[in-house]
Amino acid sequence: MSKSFIIACVLISLSCGAYAAGTQKDIESVIKKQTEHLLQDNRFTSVSIGVVNNGKSITGHFGELTKKQGNKPTDQTIYEIGSVSKTMVGLLAAYAIAEGKLALNENVNFYIDNQLDKVSTAAHPITIQQLLTHTSGLPRGLEQLGLTEETVNKDSFIKAMNKFETSTLKGQYHYSGAGAELLSYILTQVYHKPFDTLLKQTLIENAGMLNTQVNLSKAQIPFLAYGYDNKNEVAKSHVAPNKLWGGRGFVKSTMPDLLSYMKLQLQGDLPVIALSHKRLFDVTDTEFLAFFWIVAKDEKLGTYIIHHGGVESTQNWMIIFPTHNLAISVVSNSSFPEAAQLLREVGMNIASSLINLSVDGN
Repeated sequence: MSKSFIIACVLISLSCGAYAAGTQKDIESVIKKQTEHLLQDNRFTSVSIGVVNNGKSITGHFGELTKKQGNKPTDQTIYEIGSVSKTMVGLLAAYAIAEGKLALNENVNFYIDNQLDKVSTAAHPITIQQLLTHTSGLPRGLEQLGLTEETVNKDSFIKAMNKFETSTLKGQYHYSGAGAELLSYILTQVYHKPFDTLLKQTLIENAGMLNTQVNLSKAQIPFLAYGYDNKNEVAKSHVAPNKLWGGRGFVKSTMPDLLSYMKLQLQGDLPVIALSHKRLFDVTDTEFLAFFWIVAKDEKLGTYIIHHGGVESTQNWMIIFPTHNLAISVVSNSSFPEAAQLLREVGMNIASSLINLSVDGN
């Protein structure tokens, strides 16, 4: 065994061990400092932050959900998580692969009775792996398919997909919500269950997540966070039953559920989690795509797994640092062009502070 390998192992063990010594008060102080700075920007109305630190879960809620109402978010607040939903589709796909129901390199037509016979041919198939890595050549959203959220249905979605020209983008990274929605449909076919049923069952059984789904019940709707759009006006919220499957960006969740989800993602010793973080497509020298996750490297913070989600009423990031046994979710009910970058900075600053705190503590 080389000397350099031994040193690396020691450094990793010291870093991970340091988190066990960190106090809840320390983490709450870091969260509060970052959030107070963020809320100085009056475009933000509220923010919720969840941190998993060496198995400990800590939540902070700040601001007000409705301007001038003083109604602070709570653990019961339900947020739309936007494209972070895609990582949950990826998790379902990983379970399906582990159970032999899907194969990464299989033509999607194999699972849907050849309904995409024109766009996914035997000679040039769209594969499950291409859907997971945004390399199928399929479009970003419904608009590029000539459809709208108001008029789309499952039949028109599949027919429009089968007419789409993918040759100019196939094999390249081209973000595709339509591809994620297609994979959501495929999962319903291989499991013979509605997507929301499959999602809820999987998350409850494997992470104890009781309030995460696409379509909310009547009892849940009062807890949905209504947010503000880029005009600082009350934004549209997606409370009506989804006309498709919803995996591309319409999952709703609470912060306690997101903490449970991050805890599951930190269990890299579980084969299905290891699979869902597998390198599938290189984007840059420092970034690759796993099962919808972006896996990146930072010189100071190391390798991390990340995804952004944004809709008209919400912006959020989920950032996971497996080596440090650390994960962070940052959610705000304010959605404007700069919000995503500002929230990412908050998440990365919290991570940097906690990692530095652990180093200083040693």
